[in-house]
Amino acid sequence: MSTESSTTPKSTSGGSGLKTGIAVVAAAALAGTGGYLVANSGDDAGSQSQTAQGTSDAEAAETVAVADVAGESRGFDDVHTDEPLVSTDWLAERLDEGDLDEQGIVLLDVSEELASSELTPYSEAHIPQAQSVNWSSEFTQANTREFISESEFTELAQGLGIDDDSTVVIYGDNNNWFAAYAAWVFNLYGAEDVRLLDGGLHKWEAYDGRELSEEKPSVEAGSFEAQPQNHDIRALQPEVLEVAATNAEADGENAGDYNLVDIRSAEEYTGEIGVDPEIFEGEGASIWGHIPGAVNVTWSAIVDEETGEFLPEDEIREIYADAGVDFDKDIITYCRIGERASHTWYALSQILGEDVQVYDGSWSEWGNSVGLPVSNTSGERGGVWGGS
Repeated sequence: MSTESSTTPKSTSGGSGLKTGIAVVAAAALAGTGGYLVANSGDDAGSQSQTAQGTSDAEAAETVAVADVAGESRGFDDVHTDEPLVSTDWLAERLDEGDLDEQGIVLLDVSEELASSELTPYSEAHIPQAQSVNWSSEFTQANTREFISESEFTELAQGLGIDDDSTVVIYGDNNNWFAAYAAWVFNLYGAEDVRLLDGGLHKWEAYDGRELSEEKPSVEAGSFEAQPQNHDIRALQPEVLEVAATNAEADGENAGDYNLVDIRSAEEYTGEIGVDPEIFEGEGASIWGHIPGAVNVTWSAIVDEETGEFLPEDEIREIYADAGVDFDKDIITYCRIGERASHTWYALSQILGEDVQVYDGSWSEWGNSVGLPVSNTSGERGGVWGGS
């Protein structure tokens, strides 16, 4: 690890187009904001104050850890798709036709499998011909939380029988939280035909009452070759910091070139609560609140309560517009660890066709960093470092 003083979060390696020097901020003081921590003073639940950390005439210091996150900018043309969703009827018809592999379809189950879930875990039974992918251990490197390398993703995808022209259909429990996360990761590495089973396992098993199978499919190796990460659909902390710093100077208003969409609960957004560490082990944060300028649209607002399916496109667009999303600007979504933010990314990017990035570090990264701007409108500064 090296340190440097810099206000430029990205550097590009000569000639290759790869962004290999993404700066990961662990800032003690923020250039351009005077080290502001945007937090509620506790005097008025409806007011918001900026508490400066060491705002003097002295030059602000920065601590920037530089980590290699290889990738490139490929735009959104290969990301946006005309058919982002398939229905349970569509999948049932394909299964009735026989072998999905012969139809160029690879079906993946990517679920959280909480003990409290009423849905059947993959190991007991699953949608026929589905393979299982573990969202944490198979997509990420051990002890870093960074994603696996391009070559490792190639190996993973080929082991699932995926070819370059395969249609990858993904479903999961919890209204497709982690299925959408998987879809985003597949897009990150250049897979073009990735679709969600609308409503996921809940729609198939609980609502439709369709059959499950105990048989685990055997597949031949595929030929898919991953591309470097597409950083146009992934936001890293330094990029979000630039947006947040602008918003912090504007008293928490969304004054920059990006919409920030926080999809957590309203209580997490305001800073009234953190998370229950007994349920969300490893996802807690020492600081509570939200990134300055972010609007709050809880992920469930765009889902049918009974079926788990996405609402119609026009209704989804209206919900975000009413919340203050300016569709003339690009969008960054975040949650706690990135899975629900990917669900929102899927709605905004794949269903609505907007240009959207996922900040997958989300609040478990932001809310545990020193010196980053935080907006808390709960009336109290919550968390370990909140104080009274």
